[in-house]
Amino acid sequence: MKILLRLLIIISMTYGFISCRTQTKKEEDTSKKTEIVSATPVRPSDAELHAYKAFHHAMYMKKTAAAAGGTNKLLHTRKLPTEGTDAVVTPALDHLYSKAIIDLTEGPVTVEFPEVTDGRYYSIHITDQEHYTIFDEIRPVGKYTFVRQGKKMEVPEGAKTIESPGDYPHLFLRIQVKTPEDRVNTLAIQDKIILTGFSKPLDFENPIEFTLATHDIYPQNKGYLDSALNFNEEDHKRVTEYSVFRSQTIASNIGLFGPIDSEEPGSNDPEIRATGIPGHLGLPAAHAIYIPYVLNCEGQMLNGDKTEVFTFPYNPEGVKEFWSITRYSLITQNTLPNKNDIYNGFNTKQDQDGNVTITFSVEDPKDGTYWMPVNKGEPYYFIARYYQADLNNIPPRPCD
Repeated sequence: MKILLRLLIIISMTYGFISCRTQTKKEEDTSKKTEIVSATPVRPSDAELHAYKAFHHAMYMKKTAAAAGGTNKLLHTRKLPTEGTDAVVTPALDHLYSKAIIDLTEGPVTVEFPEVTDGRYYSIHITDQEHYTIFDEIRPVGKYTFVRQGKKMEVPEGAKTIESPGDYPHLFLRIQVKTPEDRVNTLAIQDKIILTGFSKPLDFENPIEFTLATHDIYPQNKGYLDSALNFNEEDHKRVTEYSVFRSQTIASNIGLFGPIDSEEPGSNDPEIRATGIPGHLGLPAAHAIYIPYVLNCEGQMLNGDKTEVFTFPYNPEGVKEFWSITRYSLITQNTLPNKNDIYNGFNTKQDQDGNVTITFSVEDPKDGTYWMPVNKGEPYYFIARYYQADLNNIPPRPCD
């Protein structure tokens, strides 16, 4: 297990799992990644760790609003990232994303969701400007109105109210895609989502000053951002290196993405919270837990030169929604083009023992197991995702 945790550094905390970190050096080789492991970076101060979260999130919102054409506009992902060149590392293939930078400076904002009756996973996830989850729900239906905490804003009759401690909460929607053929049904749901609010560009010079001016800082964090007003790109790079290093003690997303009063272990630790930033906008563990696999059962790194066989329960105990196993290249931290990358409960069937066995190999084993193609001589890893899992009864690892 310790070896696994050390090797998590190599994949640079790709909790994206989710999914929203931009890959800036796709051609960077794995030797450069391992250089991070050899050095022990200096721990940033608590103020720097908090500034890191606010800086990263503010810059993300600025770019996303620009891509959407302004605040209060939905930005839909319409294709699954199976080409191996997605801007997101370790992209999830379970669902399509829709997101918006909500802007409450001109009044309340309402989002209306259609009723989904086919049982598919469909969720709303709201993050504040200090990178805490303030609301999440599976299968939202009807009107949800965002209002600014401390301001009197009118809410339409029958709408559910989401109170935000800042002017700019982030709206993230995930709509399940069961199989490639099912994508058309997901697109139809996206098209029925209606967002009503005044739209304008989002611009600022100093992300920390912007956050302080537009967000009510939690009492637990008072003073941190005020003492880090000049936190900049170089600081962001330095703290990112520390967060990646710190990830050697993190085995899943527990404690990284929940609300400020989360009961998840470690959730009030500023180092653990900062460790979640490279996997920006992940879900709270109670909503979905992500477990990375970099080694085989002998403690060796997964590599295409060796065939690996892993068995998973088809109906894992305590998982209320669904599960998936998604494989990625360790070199690109992305999918493999023109190859199957994912197995789940919708493209597999359980065997007589109630399990699903997956063979990771260059050639199809043709032995009745599910074939996950890998490239000869190339390292890879995979992520097990369990949606609404019992955190006291997490599905066992194949090597346990």
